[in-house]
Amino acid sequence: DAAPQLGGRARRVEVTLGDRRYALDNGQHLLIGAYRDTLALMARVGVDPDRVLLRQPFALRYADGFALRAAALPAPLHLAFALLTARGLPWSARLAMLRAVERWKRAGWRADDNATADTLMQGQPTVLVERVWEPLCVAALNVRLREASAQVLLTVLRDSLGADRRASDLLVPRGDLSTVLPDAAATWLTQHGATLLLRTPVDSLAPGRAGWVVHARDRQVEADAVLLAVPPERAAALLRSVNAPPLTQAIVLLERIRSAPIATGYLRYPAGTRLPHGVYALREDPARGHFGQWVFDRGQLDAGCDGVLSVIISAAGAHEALDHTALAAAVAAQLRTTFALPAPIAARVIEDKRATVVPGPGLRRPSAALPLSGLALAADAADSPYPSTLEGSVRSGLAAARALLSDAAR
Repeated sequence: DAAPQLGGRARRVEVTLGDRRYALDNGQHLLIGAYRDTLALMARVGVDPDRVLLRQPFALRYADGFALRAAALPAPLHLAFALLTARGLPWSARLAMLRAVERWKRAGWRADDNATADTLMQGQPTVLVERVWEPLCVAALNVRLREASAQVLLTVLRDSLGADRRASDLLVPRGDLSTVLPDAAATWLTQHGATLLLRTPVDSLAPGRAGWVVHARDRQVEADAVLLAVPPERAAALLRSVNAPPLTQAIVLLERIRSAPIATGYLRYPAGTRLPHGVYALREDPARGHFGQWVFDRGQLDAGCDGVLSVIISAAGAHEALDHTALAAAVAAQLRTTFALPAPIAARVIEDKRATVVPGPGLRRPSAALPLSGLALAADAADSPYPSTLEGSVRSGLAAARALLSDAAR
């Protein structure tokens, strides 16, 4: 791995806010109960999900009182409760939401591969689209409805709101992301004989006598098989280095994949500063300089982060024209307006300009199993029905591992 630590985009970072350093994340993540393979992998490497994740029934809250909250009841009663007790959502919109979900179920959660997600919303009340579907789309797919694949959004909704009650639960990390999986994974791998090479970027790949030769910055590694769990642009460059015609189609597909940014603003307030609830959706309004879409009260999750709030800005937008200082000031002003908070003691923005793939209509990615024996793809670069999520990465990794084991068995 080229990085100094494991975890990729889901890892711990040390953030200085004023006169204190905090163990936070390189971007705020939220898991859901439907992430069954991620939860199974955590358990396999010795992490107790119930210890490191706060599990709560699905809830969508805004500071102005709008709320949609599921109950700890069997499906579909958990969502029926949410609609019956919704605040700020007219009855006509509640019925429209119910009809939409039933319509998608009857269609088998299938849509035209070339359709955008906004086509699913035709005829639905504006309040429902703006307060529920658009925020959920941006949170899950990191693009807006007009850019998102209708099929990818329906797949996410099928496996969360359309499944059993626990599948729609929100799982919020109690601490930093490295404690959720990477730290334990590193320990597990080492205990099982793996050698982890960090700060070791790979320059190229080449066929070897019995498999592959991996050329890194200061060493050469012979391998029976190679699994590339890297961003699409890096995967394309490494496959290009092999100079093998069978890989041409995979390289073309990888080079066509577009990416979308995510910015996370961390703001430190006086000790004891609390929001009424741990997570809120925010009203995005770029014309007013309100770019934040979600806010997390980190102090309610981890006592060591008392007074720290994290604000998420997903997808491309007008905020990208601001430098980090100006963006942090805009986020602070938005929180001051929304929650009557004072000015923060300190603030910092962490931005990943290529945080996720753009799951647009017709997105095609290469299969995890590549057409050369002993070579496979995982993570965002590999074919998946899911957007760039932890669950999608885990499932693609499992598919790649199975493909390599199948190669070895031949």
